[in-house]
Amino acid sequence: MRAASRASRSSRVDGSLLLIIVDARLPPDGADPARQGAPHMFKKRLLSCVAILPALAAFSAAAADLPSRKAPPPPLPPAPIFTWTGFHIGYGTGYGGAVYDANIVLANPLLGAVGTRSFDQGSGWFIGGQIGYDYQFANGVVVGIESDMQWSEIGSSHQATTTGSNPLLFTHVNTRQSLEWFGTTRGRLGYSFGRLLPYVTGGVAYGEVSANGVQALAAGLVSGGSRSSTNVGWAAGAGLEFAVSNRTSVRAEYLYLQLPGVTGPAIGLPPPPFPALVGAFSTGVMQAHMVRGGMNYRFNGVGDLMPGGGLFAGLFEKPALDWTGFYVGVNGGYGGGKVGGVTAFALPGAAFSTYASNRTGGAIAGGQAGYNYQLSNQIVLGLETDAQWSGVRAWHQATTVGGPGAFVFTDTPNAMNWFGTTRARIGYAHGSSLTYATGGVAYGEIAVSGTQFAGALFTGSGSRTQVGWAVGGGSEYAISPNLSLKAEALFLNLSGVNGPAVGLGLAPFAGSFSTQRFTSNLTRVGLNWRFGGGTLAPVVAKY
Repeated sequence: MRAASRASRSSRVDGSLLLIIVDARLPPDGADPARQGAPHMFKKRLLSCVAILPALAAFSAAAADLPSRKAPPPPLPPAPIFTWTGFHIGYGTGYGGAVYDANIVLANPLLGAVGTRSFDQGSGWFIGGQIGYDYQFANGVVVGIESDMQWSEIGSSHQATTTGSNPLLFTHVNTRQSLEWFGTTRGRLGYSFGRLLPYVTGGVAYGEVSANGVQALAAGLVSGGSRSSTNVGWAAGAGLEFAVSNRTSVRAEYLYLQLPGVTGPAIGLPPPPFPALVGAFSTGVMQAHMVRGGMNYRFNGVGDLMPGGGLFAGLFEKPALDWTGFYVGVNGGYGGGKVGGVTAFALPGAAFSTYASNRTGGAIAGGQAGYNYQLSNQIVLGLETDAQWSGVRAWHQATTVGGPGAFVFTDTPNAMNWFGTTRARIGYAHGSSLTYATGGVAYGEIAVSGTQFAGALFTGSGSRTQVGWAVGGGSEYAISPNLSLKAEALFLNLSGVNGPAVGLGLAPFAGSFSTQRFTSNLTRVGLNWRFGGGTLAPVVAKY
């Protein structure tokens, strides 16, 4: 009879099932007697298998504790090192101006020559874009080239109209010089302090310069001239650029631009039977002191310019710091606008008045202090007050010489000597930036004076501290938890000034003057130091 036996045993170690099966067959009946000891052999083998079970279990447990033989994951790529090297595109806007002069000479054989020289304060906005390339050397020196194009309304204007009880007192003057557009192509040389790049810049400038003027006298003389041309000159300045990310940077820049003036024919038409006066006019150099702010983007493909691309991603970032706290700072910039006024005189049998308007312009500098409070929804509320020295003024000066006893001199400087504002701010915090709107009360000293000699002497002056309002907006970027760079545009509106005026002719006579509201468009950049500034959030590199 054939007998078969099977032995099996199992053990679970560390969640693994160890199963050992031993299979042996006994010899059948009548088999070789030498194999009769097979049962004893089977028992020995079975006991041997059982004996090694503890060793196998221990080996299995030890193997479970051994480190994995899988290859380690590849290391993360290193965070990109920031460099200024590369192409950039951007936009900028600002305010600028200067004093402009002009000359006109007219003559004919009967009346001789008549010449007028004038000076006028000019100012205006400009806006445009730039493109360029920078290269950063290993020692931190940055060289580059940049070209920009700007639409401009920088210029000077003077309008004056006199009317009176006697029609022969009528006069009208309207003169204007302007920079219609301009561009520059400049080299840049700077030194990189990491993400901060101070630089100097200079190169060629080009733009359209125009000038025109007309004058009409009730006595019958009408004169005028006009000319426009595209001229080439130079530009130089300095700036500060800060990289808010590896691709985006904000900048503040001062630039001085100078272009040649224009010349052209002029004509004067006196009453018959006098022949026409012919001559020419010319303007001095078209110059501008400009302060502008802007943004550059290191171009990395058209996709960066699409909605959701790298250019716009920063607008939706969570705040990287808490803007809550007190701060103080300094600022500087340029501003200007337009101001008009009326001067009136009366004497027995005659009365007349003159309305005149002129552009204003000039530099400003000062300091500010304030407090911000950041809400949980990224809204920032604040209050700020500032005090500013001001060189903003309107100025017209003209001297006419020639003709039979003709001499006329006019000098009318109007100025805002200082001003201050106290304003509320409301902004939106994103990343390390704060974009805000602002508005509140304004105050400052307005000084007005004027002198004219035209057969008689007319003069008047006055100075007042006036109150008005201010509104604007700006952007602030945190360079560190405590230090931030800001750029701001502000519109200022203050009350005008009035006062007495006198005339000294064959007999003295009295008068008065009054100005319209003194308005200024201000562009300024500055730095703020925040006390106890919030800690900047860690920057996570994105790939």
